[in-house]
Amino acid sequence: MSYFLGIDLGGTVIKAGIYNGKGEEAAVCESSTALLSPEEGFAERNMDELWDSVCTVTRGAREKAGLAPEDIKGVSFSSHGKGLYAVDKNGRPVRNGIISSDTRSVDLVLKWLKDGTTDKSYPSAMQQTWTSHPVAILRWLKEHERENYDKIGAILMIHDYVRFRMTGELNAEVTNISGSNMYNLQTGTYDPELMKLYGIEECVDKVVPIVDSADQTGVITKEAAEKLGLAAGTPVFGGFFDVVAAPISSGVIDDSAISAAAGTWTIATAVHKSIPQHQHHYVWGRFCIPGLYFVHEGSPTSASNLAWWMDNLLTQVSLDDCNAYVNEVMEQRKATSLFYLPYLFGSNYQVGMNAQMYGLQAHHSIKDVLYAIYEGIVFSHTLNQDKVLAITPNAKTIRMTGGPTKSVPWMKMFASCADLPVEISSVKQTGCKAAAICAAVGAGYYKDYIDAIKQTLQPMQVIEPDPKLHQYLRERYQEFLDINKKLA
Repeated sequence: MSYFLGIDLGGTVIKAGIYNGKGEEAAVCESSTALLSPEEGFAERNMDELWDSVCTVTRGAREKAGLAPEDIKGVSFSSHGKGLYAVDKNGRPVRNGIISSDTRSVDLVLKWLKDGTTDKSYPSAMQQTWTSHPVAILRWLKEHERENYDKIGAILMIHDYVRFRMTGELNAEVTNISGSNMYNLQTGTYDPELMKLYGIEECVDKVVPIVDSADQTGVITKEAAEKLGLAAGTPVFGGFFDVVAAPISSGVIDDSAISAAAGTWTIATAVHKSIPQHQHHYVWGRFCIPGLYFVHEGSPTSASNLAWWMDNLLTQVSLDDCNAYVNEVMEQRKATSLFYLPYLFGSNYQVGMNAQMYGLQAHHSIKDVLYAIYEGIVFSHTLNQDKVLAITPNAKTIRMTGGPTKSVPWMKMFASCADLPVEISSVKQTGCKAAAICAAVGAGYYKDYIDAIKQTLQPMQVIEPDPKLHQYLRERYQEFLDINKKLA
């Protein structure tokens, strides 16, 4: 039987999963890399430690599955988007890698929003401008770390860097690089005018060839194979942005459903055959299926907020306690003045807004606080999701992945606020599975992604919306928006 290895490159956790041709999981192994924050707004990781973590999980997953190195017929990736993992002309890291939650460039982004730079770039790039966009990080490096900026030999995303360490080949994968603000979505190429607009015209000579998700980008070298615990010569394929991995894992390949993810980021994604004209600056990218585009709205305003509260202030509360408390308050649906704005790591209402527990009074209990956190995360997701649904009118369901899917009361809130059923995949590691599917498609095991999804899609749990809860939450959501407006 053929097996394929998928590597999920997250902001802190690195996972490797092995799957057979039916999409059945043989083994998963995970490791963490330290989040480095030497200054306010910095979110970095050591790139050599990242590579060591990748080697640890690939070897660990294969050994756990009881397979020989030669049993793995291909490797691919699901990775966080944005950020920067630059190497010099000798292939060594220029500095620490920069993660998608980094906000050091906030002043630059605010300036570009104010002076019209983002508006000027949008018709070509089809992107909003975020603090973690490569253009924003590169411009910051140019202004604050000019020596490092000048050392850059290749601009890479995280999976581009890991592929390079495996194969020695430098390239950029299309679903991720198409969201860099250096890529022209209309022409399908890098755009020197965009780089000039953002003040990084020197980067024209620092970009690398673009490959499709299922393109073979090389083979594992003998040197890398020894560390990875894999066979030299194993094919390595492009991979994709995790915003694309989630739809592939859950079978969203047209506009009849949207994909939603909740973790560090809250993300709503839809797949379209073309890009409709709209006043709002939607975020578009090239999908892994040629001829299709994906649109997504996302922000670092999801379950990481709850994790912060539990790690720092609610240390005696378990997740089971949280769910029980929230379910109790939700069932009562009593009027409350308490709202949570989940902006610990950034805001999707306005750049620069901070988190708030708004309306907190002495009579509120820990149950009220937890309910407000859950609800605020749902509302922030709704802010993203409603925009995607507005241009995806054929969507009849939401297919959701991420940690919050394990919480029944939370899923009831997500479904009821949207007034759409939420379908939850039984797949535990959607990123790893999608990446393995990518490798299998690239290796020719499946005809294409559609064939792969037909053969690997698992049954889903369905959470139906509650009409009365929908009305309650939508009234609360309007109050949430009004509070944001007052505080912006």
